[in-house]
Amino acid sequence: MKIKNFIGLVILVLFVPPAWGTVNVLDIRSWSAPEYTRIVVDLTGPAYYDLFELSEPNRVVIDLKEANPLLSKKEFIINDPVISRVRWGCFTPGTVRVVLDLVKPAETKVFTLKKFYDKPDRLVIDIFRSDLEKKEEEKRAVFQKKSRGTYIVVIDPGHGGEDPGALGKTGRKEKTITLEIAKKLRDAINRERNVKAFLTRENDYFIPLRRRWKIAKEYNADLFISIHVNAGFNQNKRGAEVYCLSLGGASQEAARILADQENSSDLIGGVDLASCPDGVDSILVGMEQTRTINDGLILGKITLEELKKVHSINFPEPLQAGFAVLKAPDIPSVLVEVGYLSNPQEEKSLSAYPFQTKIAEAIKTSTALFFKKIGGEVASVN
Repeated sequence: MKIKNFIGLVILVLFVPPAWGTVNVLDIRSWSAPEYTRIVVDLTGPAYYDLFELSEPNRVVIDLKEANPLLSKKEFIINDPVISRVRWGCFTPGTVRVVLDLVKPAETKVFTLKKFYDKPDRLVIDIFRSDLEKKEEEKRAVFQKKSRGTYIVVIDPGHGGEDPGALGKTGRKEKTITLEIAKKLRDAINRERNVKAFLTRENDYFIPLRRRWKIAKEYNADLFISIHVNAGFNQNKRGAEVYCLSLGGASQEAARILADQENSSDLIGGVDLASCPDGVDSILVGMEQTRTINDGLILGKITLEELKKVHSINFPEPLQAGFAVLKAPDIPSVLVEVGYLSNPQEEKSLSAYPFQTKIAEAIKTSTALFFKKIGGEVASVN
């Protein structure tokens, strides 16, 4: 009996597939931004890894320790200005090697993100090309010199990349709708005289919240408008809302809840919180900040007046809370929730060109009225 049991155990071991590691690699994907490319590795647990660089050709190599690859593919092509290809496989038992084939030498930043809601543990590798960063900075600096006498509006399409934002019943994503509306708003503003609009992002990639308003500062912006789409448990709720910054408590519980949701974007989209400086809020003091918040409230009220001509609104006044994306100390800022993806009918409207255009035109008119109110004028408002 003992010999038979031993033989059976040997046979069982021989036919069990090897499981070298304790962490499974679930997915590997990329997001391309103008200044860098992000590689995200989804894992079933914390990442243990070694990272090193090779030249001729230029590569970044990440060895994931105690890991198994649960992936059908073994590579994908990117062909952006930073990375040409990503490939992976079992290097040794228990080690998954991921290789990034670079276009040119680049700087590498790597960090881990813990499981957060439906996002698993992640390893994030950001590959920066300093020449591309410099090019973006120079482009903004050149425009600053040319823009004297011109009002500047920076439009921020909410979410992006790893962070989809709200989701509709049919699968429509907030990050896609916000980008579509933001582009229409930019184009509408740019058809006017004495005003120029720019976007914080042009495609599907994530930008940290602080970086968004810092881009506005690099453009020397006069206004910052962050476009979002809401969602809730009540499928009948619909309509637009406008939010402004508060340095104290929220004006309503609804505003506090929304601010908490929007401020979690960095945890979903992927930000190395250890590298964020402490005391950022210390700059948000003094008379300048108070004036900026008051100007934001003026813009918010005008925006609501224009939006209710084309859409329903839920609150007659802007609500206030501590939105991280609105914390530029010297740029009047508003966050516009243009509708509810959780409402099936409104999801259809938000995805439709005519409705998006109406919303964009209403917000454009509100910017023109704001500039007129503070002493300037653009062509669309007499």
